[in-house]
Amino acid sequence: MFKWILFFTLMISLVSTVEAHEADKQKMPLPLGKDISERFTGTVHRNDLIVADDTYKVPQTNVITFEPGSYSGWHTHGAMTVIGVAGLGIYQEWGKEPVLIKPGDVVQIPAGVSHFHGAVKDSPFQQFVVYDKDWQPQAGAKAHSGPVSAQEYNSIKFSAAKSQATAEKKKNEFLFHYNEKPFTSPNFNNPVYLGKVLSKPNEAGSPEWIYVMFPKGTYNRWHSHKTGQILIATDGVGYHQVKGGKLEKLQPGDVVFCPPGVIHWHGAAPDSSFAHIAINPQDNHEVSWYDFPTAEYAAIPFN
Repeated sequence: MFKWILFFTLMISLVSTVEAHEADKQKMPLPLGKDISERFTGTVHRNDLIVADDTYKVPQTNVITFEPGSYSGWHTHGAMTVIGVAGLGIYQEWGKEPVLIKPGDVVQIPAGVSHFHGAVKDSPFQQFVVYDKDWQPQAGAKAHSGPVSAQEYNSIKFSAAKSQATAEKKKNEFLFHYNEKPFTSPNFNNPVYLGKVLSKPNEAGSPEWIYVMFPKGTYNRWHSHKTGQILIATDGVGYHQVKGGKLEKLQPGDVVFCPPGVIHWHGAAPDSSFAHIAINPQDNHEVSWYDFPTAEYAAIPFN
């Protein structure tokens, strides 16, 4: 009897450990994507959000998630911009001091520069990477490569000033900072709040990333963009609809691709605030505005 009790106790403990591990992985604000740990030390996931194409002309954009103590080797690639999303990360160029990456921090990595990146020992780390996927090194170019040793990783120290900066609390519960002053426009039924996640110029050659926070019940008019628009949902629950198409529910990690000239609207759920990143290809802000989607919005069920 005792052996059976011990067996079931161990099984319950194992299941609890697995469930806790899975729960920890889901604490990151954006979906993890596929496991790519074979290329790294530790456990790392990649979620491909934007694939570079001829319609939107926006660089490849992925979410990379490092579990605590996970990191890459020394490597090079095309010009890249890294944006901290959650947790604490490390970036180090070969021959330079390591940099601590916090949520909202932007790191610019020139093409061909040897570096490594990952999470600190006691925190997971999630980041956007925006980069030139098609870059190829010049013939004969040399750069340091190879694994980052455990000794190298364990010896990393940050200055007291940098460490202190990580203790600063965010001013709101949203993923990125936005201006506390509301933005009022006749093209929105209520004020929204704006911020900027990525500015120009940047190494990746990306258009600006504008952060838009919609209080619950807030939405915009039907409208179209001359060069199209890409939206990355980051917080809360929202909706998007193309004229004549089905209503799409948006949650963190969802991506909307609205082609050039296509009429659409987007905004927060009736009972939830919502935020997204808006990317306008070629930084073209030519927009045609129409009526509000009053009937369509009224038909949205409460969550």
